[in-house]
Amino acid sequence: MGRWEPVTHEIWDTVVTPCEATGQVVAGRQWIAEVEGVERRFCNPQAEELFRSYILPNRRAAEAAAAAAKG
Repeated sequence: MGRWEPVTHEIWDTVVTPCEATGQVVAGRQWIAEVEGVERRFCNPQAEELFRSYILPNRRAAEAAAAAAKG
C-alpha cells in the first residue's frame, strides 16, 4: 500500500519530479509505493497499478529477450 507525500522544492530548485509510470511531472503531492523492494514515485495510485500490471511485465520480457539474444 502506498502513501501520499508532498513534493517539496525550494523556489530556486530546477528539479522536476516525474511519475515513474507516465513520465508526467508531479507537482504538489506524489504517490509513494514500494515495488519489488524499491520505493518509487507516481502521480497517483492508478499509475502505480499501471507500472505493476503493464510496465514491469514488459520490462521483464524485454530483458529476457535480450538475454536470449546474447546466447
